[in-house]
Amino acid sequence: MIPPPLIIKLIAELSCAALKAKVDKELALWYELRAINVTHMGKLLLEYAVPALVSSFGYSEPTIYRLLKAGKGKFWDIKGSKLSGGFGGRTVVKIYGLYQVAEYLNTSGLSRPVEIRASDFRGRQAKTAQLYASFFKPDGSRAKPIARESIEVATGVKRRQQQRYDKVVGIKRVANFAFYQDGKGKLTPIRHLVDGKSRQWLKDRRLGNTYHSRALKAHKGMTRKINAELKHRSLTSDEMSCVLKRFFLSARSLVRSSERHEESFVLVNKRDRIVSGRMEWCMA
Repeated sequence: MIPPPLIIKLIAELSCAALKAKVDKELALWYELRAINVTHMGKLLLEYAVPALVSSFGYSEPTIYRLLKAGKGKFWDIKGSKLSGGFGGRTVVKIYGLYQVAEYLNTSGLSRPVEIRASDFRGRQAKTAQLYASFFKPDGSRAKPIARESIEVATGVKRRQQQRYDKVVGIKRVANFAFYQDGKGKLTPIRHLVDGKSRQWLKDRRLGNTYHSRALKAHKGMTRKINAELKHRSLTSDEMSCVLKRFFLSARSLVRSSERHEESFVLVNKRDRIVSGRMEWCMA
């Protein structure tokens, strides 16, 4: 019987925090160790883990040992080897749970995981690009506009590198446009003046792009329970509530929001859009 293909489950907040803290290589290995841990016991024998990592994810053995040393005490613990000071016997890798990793990366909450195939998680660039892509909603999900500058703040990935990763993992990018309702309730484009070398002209205002990844939605798993535990930390959702919301997928969500940006937009219904199929947002 052919075993099912390995699946990597990525969590956006962990991936972004790791990219920003420059520990993305260790987090990628943590994701992979969880994928090959088919017993879900949180422990792996090193003598079995290393060959599995080499065959499934394209590592060399020296790279695996180097990353295991770098991530020890952060993403996993190691007992019974030279890596841990030498205990004799068989070497065991104890994989840390979601809560411990979220706490180490100082994340205040976790969103629903997304799934990708192990074959798409081979090679240094592909791994990092997939961590970056997990920040975006899977294709078909409702997502909000975001500027390249905001992505850089969230992930630490520079604009040019973002564009390279977009190509590597096939990120789908959709343009968004700003509108307002005039005195007659008619939807009208918001225009701004653009300065050229020899003349000026009015141009329809663009909002940030919407991005979608090729990943698939995964089951929520332990994220709800972990989020409840994370709320008891000193850095709770009180800090997150200070971030003003700018985009709302419905008028109802706008009304229910207690904190919003002074320039807020609501997604225009498909039947009311000026250009069919275009993503248009009306200023509230």
